Formats: sequence, structure tokens, C-alpha cells
Amino acid sequence: MFDRIWWLYDLTDSVSIGTETNIDIQGSDDPYRLPVEVLRTAVQPRNGLNSLSYNYTSPYKENFTPFRVYFHFAEIVEQTAPGKLREFTITLNGLNYGPFTLEYLKPLTIRSNITQVQEGQVRFSIDATLRSDLPPILNAFEIFVLWPLPDSPTNQTDGMFSISILLNAIIIVINELLDYWIEGFLRFDPSDPSS
Repeated sequence: MFDRIWWLYDLTDSVSIGTETNIDIQGSDDPYRLPVEVLRTAVQPRNGLNSLSYNYTSPYKENFTPFRVYFHFAEIVEQTAPGKLREFTITLNGLNYGPFTLEYLKPLTIRSNITQVQEGQVRFSIDATLRSDLPPILNAFEIFVLWPLPDSPTNQTDGMFSISILLNAIIIVINELLDYWIEGFLRFDPSDPSS
């Protein structure tokens, strides 16, 4: 969807989990529409851990490059005991988001605020809350670097010259037609049968 390419990447101290259960992305109100194959797989922390973490070094070393991260989740583990809660928070380069809870087979995307890359580093951790019975999971994430356009943006007056030429041409045609009709009207003699 949207010409994105997905590949498997294991986070440190994580294990992969998956399901064959169908996830209805068409009926979902999630506008990001991840492929079902992506939502059917996830990672969770290794046994005994309650946190997933990731460090990304941007190839763009400029300080304060703006970026945005999209975290994609879908609860793919059917709860064996009723009332089990999977609740987590996200910390991204020092900013906190959450807490969030997941519903079984329902996609959820968390979009970060636009944040500055410091020294080319994007760091996040997804941590279970104290109330959570289950460790956090993560199905996918996307990091977008926001680059300014290399050229100036379009000037509001760009294209106005051609519009004014077109309007002048229309006015000239209308004036010539009016002159033709007025000249013909003035030459009209009702007593002359040839006019």
C-alpha cells in the first residue's frame, strides 16, 4: 500500500511472533492501511523483559533534522485469560507518548510529533506500564526524515502573467466583436431592402 517496502528487522532482545488469523484492514478506520502480512507479524521482548528498544543512526548527520516516526500495532495474540491487559508507553528521543492499549486484531498507528534528530540519532523504547499483564509488541515502524525543498516554493504570482495574457486576448476578441456588431448596426438602414 502506498508503494512502501517492508522488511523484517529484529529489535535487540526481541522475539518474533505471528498469526495466520485474518486481520480486516478494509473495515478498519486506520488510514495507514498496512498490508495484512505486516500486521500478522510482530516482535515482543524476550522472556522476562518488559521493553523493546531501537537506535537508528541517520545517514544525514546534520543536527536538528526534523523527522517523524509512525509506530504500527495490532494485537495478534489471542488472550488466553480474560481481562489480560497489554498496555505500554513509547519514549522517542526523550518525548513520551501513551499509555496505549491494543484490541485483538484491530490495527493502531501512533504518529509522533515532528521531532529533531540530534547527532543523527533516532532512539525509541516501548515499555509495558505497571498495570500491564503482557509485554509490549511492535508490528512495524517507519521513520520519515523531513527535508526542506531545495528550491524556493512556488510564488503565489507564478502563472499570473499567462492568465493576464489570456484575459487580455479575451477582452480584445470581445471588443472586436462588439465593434463589428456596432458597425453593422450603424450601417443598417431599415428602408433599404438590401441591408
